[in-house]
Amino acid sequence: MTLLRRIDGAVARWERGAAVLLLAVTVAIVVLQVFFRYVLNSSLSWSEEAARYLFIWAAVLGFSSSAQAGRLFRFEMIALRLPAAGQRVCAALFGFAGTAFLWALIVNGADLVSKTVSQTSPAMGMPMALAYAALPVAGVLIALHFVAALTAPPVPVADPPEGAQ
Repeated sequence: MTLLRRIDGAVARWERGAAVLLLAVTVAIVVLQVFFRYVLNSSLSWSEEAARYLFIWAAVLGFSSSAQAGRLFRFEMIALRLPAAGQRVCAALFGFAGTAFLWALIVNGADLVSKTVSQTSPAMGMPMALAYAALPVAGVLIALHFVAALTAPPVPVADPPEGAQ
């Protein structure tokens, strides 16, 4: 196993743990908000905003982890009908197209972060750059997973189901 693959696996484990933790905190904040609003008749001013930003970060980390696990949506109808060499070409094209898209996500996300450093969120007063930083961070993490997948030995696509032509 190469160093890149070991780093990739470690990053994916960290992403899954962080995503679970962020989702748990999000749920706790929402439950707390419901308790304050309906039991104490006193809403928390920061809870909805905090839950939203935590959920965004949890979602992008979960998506990145899905990229590492190879569980992203893709069209396999054509690849299933190709010989092994064609399947490898399709997998490489998917990886390169995904990496190109992520490069755009990283560049544009970093630009957005740099433009919002001085802006603060209305309820919590936190820098908006922290919320928008999810874009380039996720782009870098997913690109790492794609590049690591390109260095791995090709995995053959499953045989088509019985009766499929």
